[in-house]
Amino acid sequence: MSSLSISKAWDESKAIGARDGRLIAAVALALVLLPQAIFGVIVPPPAMSGEEAPNWATGLSLIVAVIGVVGQIAIIKLALGPATSVGESIMHGFKRVLSAFSALCLFVLPLAVILVALMVAVGGPDAIESLAGGKPQPGVAGLILLFVAIVVLVSIRFQMVVPVAAAESANPIQILKRSWELTRGHYWRLLAFLLVALMFAVVLLLFAQIIGGILGRIAFGDTKPFTIGALAVALISAAAQAAFTCVVGVMLARIYVQLSGREGAGVPTSGT
Repeated sequence: MSSLSISKAWDESKAIGARDGRLIAAVALALVLLPQAIFGVIVPPPAMSGEEAPNWATGLSLIVAVIGVVGQIAIIKLALGPATSVGESIMHGFKRVLSAFSALCLFVLPLAVILVALMVAVGGPDAIESLAGGKPQPGVAGLILLFVAIVVLVSIRFQMVVPVAAAESANPIQILKRSWELTRGHYWRLLAFLLVALMFAVVLLLFAQIIGGILGRIAFGDTKPFTIGALAVALISAAAQAAFTCVVGVMLARIYVQLSGREGAGVPTSGT
């Protein structure tokens, strides 16, 4: 079993950020910030716009999510080395996105089915409607919180899904198995990393939404779809998501290097 040092992964991530930061930022700009900003302009957060998201917004958000996975793979490819260009890393992301996204779906969809079944068992048929309306029943809300906590604890063993998809030629089932194997014996360190990453994400995204909401309403007076206010909110929120994707993506890449025994890969040099 390979050793794991989160502090070493962090030190390597800082070195990669200093050396290849512009390359990683270019990928995040194209595949995270831009798609998220476009989506935010078209479908601003209902709490800010006062409008319910249209039915087709779910399909659009799925497309944005897939593009985001392409961006994660490309960033991880840059952080893994050997040196490659932005274009090559993005092409690699598109080649491997189907396997990566399918593996993520194989993990998430069964859990979603279980959650829906439990919600119906606890709250009856109206439980789904109450959740969709933004006012879940008290018992259902508690069930969701408990279920989310369980999912977080289980997901530790699948943190390496995207790095494996980026670094290895594996199908979705093999990706899940490989992630499970790599994380064996490192549960508590990886749990600590995930909790820190989640706290970072919550603080960063909440701060971005608050600042974006204040700017949108005070400076532009409106955050309806296709308004300047919606654009301001979308850009700030998308920038926060892009920053989070870069930091966590590079960290996951360097953790994968340790867990897979690829220490010879070292800290990659920048591509051209």
